Amino acid sequence: MKILYAIATLALLSTSAQAWQIVERCTHSKFNGKVCTTSYLDDPVRNAAQDQEDERARRASIEKWEAYCKPRRTYDDEGVVRLQYARRGCEFGRSE
Repeated sequence: MKILYAIATLALLSTSAQAWQIVERCTHSKFNGKVCTTSYLDDPVRNAAQDQEDERARRASIEKWEAYCKPRRTYDDEGVVRLQYARRGCEFGRSE
């Protein structure tokens, strides 16, 4: 049985890089001790149209914030970039 696990592990490691999530669940029992099961969950298939829509919505949100807050770069005495805003609350993400 250990040989099968070793072969399965080598087969998984020798394949091309996969994106998955490893989930390990352990149960404890006074009779059986610790029993763990490991499962691999594949990442969901990405939808290009949804990704583009999300990017458009994110960009629209950023543009709305910039139009409301009008951020301006300034430099302090030590040369660190600081942002100054036209309205209060913009440093916390307020956009209206």
